[in-house]
Amino acid sequence: MKYQFHHQIAIEGCVGAGKTTWARALASARQTCFVLEDFDKNPFLSAFYADPVGNVLETELQFLLTHYHQLKQIPLRSNKVTETITDFAFFKDIIFADTNIMDHAEKRMFDTLYNFLSAKLRPPDLVIYLRGSDKLILDRIRQRNRSMEMQIDEAYFIRLNRAYEHFFSRFEGSLRIVDADQWDCMTQNEAVQEISKVIDSAMGVQRGLNVHTNP
Repeated sequence: MKYQFHHQIAIEGCVGAGKTTWARALASARQTCFVLEDFDKNPFLSAFYADPVGNVLETELQFLLTHYHQLKQIPLRSNKVTETITDFAFFKDIIFADTNIMDHAEKRMFDTLYNFLSAKLRPPDLVIYLRGSDKLILDRIRQRNRSMEMQIDEAYFIRLNRAYEHFFSRFEGSLRIVDADQWDCMTQNEAVQEISKVIDSAMGVQRGLNVHTNP
């Protein structure tokens, strides 16, 4: 399988950062494919928000396997497709597991499975990290008012946001950071086009756009 003509771009960030909205908007603007996380198909998610400690392992394992299944299908797409944008990356499961799984034996088992599956997947060619302030994350979670998310203490989302910051502070892949507090594809018509230029630049099409990057 030859991958060089098929770019994979992952949009990542904390819960509420706007990943799905950005993935849809960019895929539409770039006339390419997108794959959205099947988070609502996790049968344990509601139980996790009700009792994060008691239901963490099955929740994280389900997400791990679901993400693996979704991402391994991307290389099987038509040869005419040159780019796929996702609103998640496989490594998000490590961020969540590090935050949520407190039992050491369970975490070792999770890490073993993650490493086994990760070795079978091609990493994204580019990751766009939507960095949002705690206020932005909490405001958006409140605004969308999902019943599951409203069950858990807001401190959890702040802790998760810190975990994302820590992860990306040492990320070694191709990365572009977007300030979600300043860039909003729902209210700024030019935002999608500007970030699309960032993608083109990262993929080798230079357009002279000067943005903050982490090579």
